[in-house]
Amino acid sequence: MSLKKQLRVLHIGPDRGARGGIASLLCAMGESAASFGDRGISLQFISTTRSDNKRMLVKIGVFFRAIGDVLNAILKAEVDIVHIHTALKGSLIRKAIFAWICYLAGVPYIFQVHNGAFFDRYLIAKGLNRLFVRLVLRNSARVVVISQYMRNLGLQTGAVSADQCILIYNGIDDPLRGEIPGKEWHASRVKIVFLGLLSVAKGIPTLLDAIKILAPDFGKFSVSIYGSGDVSSFERNLVDRGLSDVVTYGGWIGGERKDSILNEADIFVLPSRNEGFSVAILEAMAHGLAIVSTSIPGVVDAVRSGVEAILVPPDNEMALADAILALIDDPELRLQFGQAARQRYMAHFTLEKMADELSFVYRECVKRVEI
Repeated sequence: MSLKKQLRVLHIGPDRGARGGIASLLCAMGESAASFGDRGISLQFISTTRSDNKRMLVKIGVFFRAIGDVLNAILKAEVDIVHIHTALKGSLIRKAIFAWICYLAGVPYIFQVHNGAFFDRYLIAKGLNRLFVRLVLRNSARVVVISQYMRNLGLQTGAVSADQCILIYNGIDDPLRGEIPGKEWHASRVKIVFLGLLSVAKGIPTLLDAIKILAPDFGKFSVSIYGSGDVSSFERNLVDRGLSDVVTYGGWIGGERKDSILNEADIFVLPSRNEGFSVAILEAMAHGLAIVSTSIPGVVDAVRSGVEAILVPPDNEMALADAILALIDDPELRLQFGQAARQRYMAHFTLEKMADELSFVYRECVKRVEI
């Protein structure tokens, strides 16, 4: 195989219209394919799931069609390298099958891990399960991780080698197109936004408990929560805590509506227990928002406590309430953190920077096969 000017990269992952960080990242890459094209990279995408249908037979059909599409692309020599995106559980099993197809066909593949707990789970895996994952990782041209914690633990477990495992942070296209965001003090109420899954893992119960603690200050702020998950349970929790007047739920949002909501917001809050590397935090940074989050792996790669954000321990509603109130009461601090977050995003987490790093890795992997 000769190295072509336009390197053909096939991405395997969820439907780009699905909900979640991997889908959002792939969607951003697809929408910015020209950035990769400028770097000599041609992108193709094959989805292993469909976002608009939950029936099991449909899911199975989509998966096997994806296998057929990948085999067809390989047999017709329409791809130079495959980039596989995985999380845990079912996602890992599905993506491992594609990894073995690439390995047996002699096509180099990159295995990108998006779940921050991946190597923690590997550490406690036993017998054949551990061997299965280890072989998938070891046969890959590169293993891409999205936080320093993941890389360190991957090396400590022996699942990956130092020259094979690389850290590439997620990147998103600039929603403001280089403009400087202007955040002003809202005379009525400070606007606080959460974007993410309505789950314990994302810290929703802790967030609601923190808001309840701030009851004496309800007149100063409002909270808007957007995402999918167990909506009925979430809404019951709102009523049980007496928060229906201060917290509103807006469903899952994306595109221009998401950008509009972040433009109007003052504070972004994400009290997660676990993150790989939050795309939602990147979106908040890009919009110049002050951030309140947790001091966990992935988050600490994105923002620094006291510089772009206030970071608190997970599952600590009192610390979370104090951090939120500190930003509510200090518009100058909000502006300072928001400006710093925007600057850090522009320096480290743009889609262009991610495209540069991935393009380099793609070419290095293809060269390695040719030698």
